[in-house]
Amino acid sequence: MNERQNAWGLLASKREFFSGRWVVRSVALLYSAYLFVVPAYGHSPVVWLGFAAFYGLFLVVYYLVGELTGQQQAAAFGLFFVIAFAYYPLHPGGYAIFIYPFATLCLFLHRLRTVFLVLLAMMAGVIVETRAVGHGFDTVENVLLFCVILGLSNFAFARQARTNSLLERANEEIERLTQEAERERIARDLHDLLGHTLTAITVKLDLARRLLSDDVERARNEVVEAEQTARSALAEVREAVAGYRAEGLEAEIRRARHSLFAANVNLTTSIAAASLTPSQVNVLCLALREAVTNIVRHAHSSECYVRLAEKDGIIHFAVEDNGRGGVIREGNGLRGMRERVRSIAGTVIVTDSESGGTSVEIELPEQSDPPMASWVVRGADEP
Repeated sequence: MNERQNAWGLLASKREFFSGRWVVRSVALLYSAYLFVVPAYGHSPVVWLGFAAFYGLFLVVYYLVGELTGQQQAAAFGLFFVIAFAYYPLHPGGYAIFIYPFATLCLFLHRLRTVFLVLLAMMAGVIVETRAVGHGFDTVENVLLFCVILGLSNFAFARQARTNSLLERANEEIERLTQEAERERIARDLHDLLGHTLTAITVKLDLARRLLSDDVERARNEVVEAEQTARSALAEVREAVAGYRAEGLEAEIRRARHSLFAANVNLTTSIAAASLTPSQVNVLCLALREAVTNIVRHAHSSECYVRLAEKDGIIHFAVEDNGRGGVIREGNGLRGMRERVRSIAGTVIVTDSESGGTSVEIELPEQSDPPMASWVVRGADEP
């Protein structure tokens, strides 16, 4: 489909360029009228009618070659050159007739080698015909001179026009791909943000409902935290649309701890000092959020382990649980995680963990972006 669109785009650019030079082409026709009048001057009306029909055919072909494509256009150009060779014996000074088909053809040729091959073939025919009709060979030099000057000029203009057209379409394609990438980013981020926060709110409100009859104070605290989570979600959605992630991994671990605690899952962390770029922090935060959301929803686990280490220029990040594990179905969340990690040249491996649950391991290479300050999460095992 794209190749067909590119072909139509190139055809449109050719026609646009060919039509855009209508001033030059129309002025050139003034001289062509002179060429067809001179041989008929002083002859009978029958000769005038003959040259008028000849000139009419010339004009039809002259304007038709720019509208045709493929074999039809090739046939039209062939007829164009036949008209030139048929006219040449009628007027010794009408050598300029060869400029019209050759200069027009140069608007549609892509290779300079082809231009010279056509020129050589045409000049060979001109030399043979000049010798056959007895014209002076100085006309051959004039044909060569004007065809080289005007033909190469048209060839250069046409190549520049095609280049500009390709650049314009490339810029349009880049803009389209950028918009699609931005839409996909927003869709992934909104899925991760809303999926996590709505799950957390649901868990907290469910816990508050069960605690109403036994522990009203704790139930009230859960409702307050659910409200705070909802407000935080609203702010995070706005940040996702704007493309910002400023809180860092430490804040994301704290949020994960609260969500897991509400679901009766204990979080244990092993976080080593690491130099992370903003893009890496963004990816790891959203990966942690997606993993925690899946644990709360599906894992039925009691323990969650989060590890971060940097070794030999590779950043290792893992989230494990001791839940039921089993078959892993990759939905929008995991797919978005893979795409996001792949965008910064990282890899994601989802397997069964040693504790029987699921393990999500991410490896990120060092990047050349200015890193954020190294940090260590302390007291991470405190609820």
